[in-house]
Amino acid sequence: MNISVQEIETLASNATALKNGRSLVDKKKFSNLKISEDGSLIWGECAGSGANPYFCSVDCVAEGKPVFRCNCPSMQFPCKHSIGLMYAFATGLRFTVAEIPEDIINKRNKIKKREEKNGQENPDTKAPAGKQPQNVRSIVKKIEKQLSGIDVAQKLLQNIVQMGLSGIDAATGSAVTGQIQELGNYHIEGIQLAFNNLLVELSCVHDDEYTGAVNQLNYISALLKKSREYLVTKKENPESAPELVSAIEEQIGYVWKLADLMKYGMYEKDAEIIQLSYYTYDDVGRKSFIDEGYWFNLKSGKIYRSKNYRPYKALRYIREENTCFEVLQIPELFIYPGDANPRVRWESQKLRLVTRADRERIISASSADYAETVKTAKAIIKNPLSEKNPVVLLKLNRAYIAGEHIVLEDRTGNRITVTDLPEQQIYTETFLKSILPGECEDIALTAMINNDIRTGVFSITALSLTVPDKIIRLLY
Repeated sequence: MNISVQEIETLASNATALKNGRSLVDKKKFSNLKISEDGSLIWGECAGSGANPYFCSVDCVAEGKPVFRCNCPSMQFPCKHSIGLMYAFATGLRFTVAEIPEDIINKRNKIKKREEKNGQENPDTKAPAGKQPQNVRSIVKKIEKQLSGIDVAQKLLQNIVQMGLSGIDAATGSAVTGQIQELGNYHIEGIQLAFNNLLVELSCVHDDEYTGAVNQLNYISALLKKSREYLVTKKENPESAPELVSAIEEQIGYVWKLADLMKYGMYEKDAEIIQLSYYTYDDVGRKSFIDEGYWFNLKSGKIYRSKNYRPYKALRYIREENTCFEVLQIPELFIYPGDANPRVRWESQKLRLVTRADRERIISASSADYAETVKTAKAIIKNPLSEKNPVVLLKLNRAYIAGEHIVLEDRTGNRITVTDLPEQQIYTETFLKSILPGECEDIALTAMINNDIRTGVFSITALSLTVPDKIIRLLY
């Protein structure tokens, strides 16, 4: 077993849990510390406020997927006692070799039987985990329900347009909110979210500037049209595979399960990814905080994104993600359908240190042709349902200040302007000005594309810099 302080920080749900776990070690609360002969399990006792100690363990029999067990009443996972136990091991406290307790063996066997039943032992040869596919009749019934919901959504959109955005006051806004809530009855939660985001945009209107709201209206209109076309086609052939080159299923409201992604081959085995950027933002429409990371795939050279949703109501129970400074070695990297920067997810991981070769791989994969990058990005943005701020890697050649902004120039003279992105609360240009040299070699810039239709300016927003000996985070 190899548990580092960095791994403990990755596994903990929040900073308070880390502090409390470390405090238990400092106060010498642990006793009877044991480790199995094969090093897969550590366990021990931790004194609490009561007369009897808590029994906690960390089981790493499945590499990269630690199981935490403790008989304390905490709803936090892992609890402070499990975190403290890991700290005790990582800081060198003495653990005595002992036989694995019988109750742990029984629990391991139950997990193994459950995995065998779900076909998870060998995903390449066994059926994917989860329930069997629904029969054709139930699939058609659900599609019909969704199409009815789209009819309701279409009428709602027409009413909003007829009222005019400026005509939605407190009274009409309450009625609209009620109609949006009704959409939740039709299995089209993604469309419902799009309407909620419209209300958020309207709440942010200042000086009669409705650009954001109009953009959202256009998105909803395109989403309803595409959703209807997609569902009508799917109803004719309900057992056909879902569309995998776009995120339309998720945009309608489908929640992808890992078993489904595996079934359609949407995963990569033995992947290695490295984080290029990370930040947290408040998605008011979804009523969640979202931890978003951008990752470089060392094998394919693609840029993926990860999202950790933390609903307002469940903030206490969902661990906040954090910046990752190591390479993640992932047995199975699941890739969600999408176009630019598809979303990824994984169940287990191992960490290794980032090497110079890893950073040089990032630099070599960056684009030296800004014109081609812009062309590709514009094609993505042109689709009203695609990502409006795709993330790209640019190889730097020359940088200078023109007016208030940084201008980047490639070897053929193509230029692109660097700006902040206030809509997403990303302000990195000032920091970039202070560290970016004029002549740039062996530097890759992770950048978010921004096409501002109000000003007509096509620009990029800097997220991080990669040089051979380090990655410089501009956003964290």
